[in-house]
Amino acid sequence: MGSSLRSLAAAFVVLLPAAAQVNVPTYRNDNARTGQNLNEPLLSPGTLSNAQFGRRFLQPVDGGVYAQPLYMGAVPMATGAVHDMVLVATTHDTLYAFDADDNLGANAAPLWQVSFINPSQGVVPIPWGDVNCGTVYPELGIIGTPVIDPATYTIYLVASTKETANDGSIRYVHRLHALDIRSGQELPASPVEIQASVPGIGDGSTTVTFVPLSYKQRAALLLANGVVYN
Repeated sequence: MGSSLRSLAAAFVVLLPAAAQVNVPTYRNDNARTGQNLNEPLLSPGTLSNAQFGRRFLQPVDGGVYAQPLYMGAVPMATGAVHDMVLVATTHDTLYAFDADDNLGANAAPLWQVSFINPSQGVVPIPWGDVNCGTVYPELGIIGTPVIDPATYTIYLVASTKETANDGSIRYVHRLHALDIRSGQELPASPVEIQASVPGIGDGSTTVTFVPLSYKQRAALLLANGVVYN
C-alpha cells in the first residue's frame, strides 16, 4: 500500500487562521452530495497564492483511507478542551480524531483513536483475497464515509470484520457503530450487527438473506430525519 494511503495530509489556509471553518459532517458536504460549500469564510481568488495556501502538516494512520475525512469545528471534548477536529477512518478498522489546526505538542498524537478489531481474539479486517476486490486493497475495514450528527456529536460508521472462532469457524460481519466524537466512546446499544432478509426467490427459496461476505460497504452513510441510511 502506498504511503499516500497511509498518511493524512491536512491542508488549511494560513492567511486568517482564526476564522471559523464550515463543518463537513457528511460525504461531499450535504445530503445531495453536491460538494458545494456555500458558506466558505476564507477562500477566494483574492486570498489564495502559492505562498499562503498548501499542506500544513501530516498525521500517520494505520491503513488505507478510502472514506472521505470529515471535519467538525469547536468540539467540546470530554477533557474540557475545545478542538477543531478531523475524523479519519481506515481500511484497518480504525477511527482517528486529530486536531485540525496543528500537530504540535500534545496534538502530535490523535485526540483519540478507536480500533474495531481484536487480532488476539481472531477479529481482523476482511482480507482482500477473501472477496477478490479489485478496488480496495489489501483489506476491507471501514471503506464507506461515516456521517456525523452535529446536534449530538455522534459519528456513525460501518466496520467490516472477519472473525475466526476457537473451533475454526469463520464469520464475516458488518456492524454499525455510533461513537461520541467528544471522547471516542461507543454509545449505548452500539454496535448493531447488520442483518436482513426479504421475501424473494433469488436464493432458490422463498427468502433472500443478506450475505456479509458478498457485501462491500463502499457507499457513504447518510443521515436524514434521525435515520442512518447505508
